Amino acid sequence: MQKEKEFETNPEVIYLSEDSKTKSEEEKTKNENEEFGVEAKAAVDSRTYERPSFFIGVPIGIVFGGIGSKYESVFSIEYEGKTVVVLYHGLCLISAGDRLLIHGKWYKGKKLGIQGNVVIADRIEDLSSGIVFSHK
Repeated sequence: MQKEKEFETNPEVIYLSEDSKTKSEEEKTKNENEEFGVEAKAAVDSRTYERPSFFIGVPIGIVFGGIGSKYESVFSIEYEGKTVVVLYHGLCLISAGDRLLIHGKWYKGKKLGIQGNVVIADRIEDLSSGIVFSHK
């Protein structure tokens, strides 16, 4: 060990500054929520669900009204030898074996209660049929 300005240094130990710690934390969070754009193959057919989103009603003795809903599609893809779950907020009809070009955000599944990784897609191109599903 050498002494430099009242600090002991060891050439075998790497000392990290506060800046390098924050940079590694920023890179870690960036990797958890990174933009995802890749060509992949669908592993299963998509499932479409109707999700209640709002209720409009008028209470006059009894309640007259209705429930509004939105559609969500869920399917999985094969990416780098692993299965990844894809969620699309809207109607998306995909068949197993279709080649897809998917753009969206990549999330670690543990944060969402899923074992594995999840992509929340903004745009899905079905290269097999030429159909494009997009929010924009």
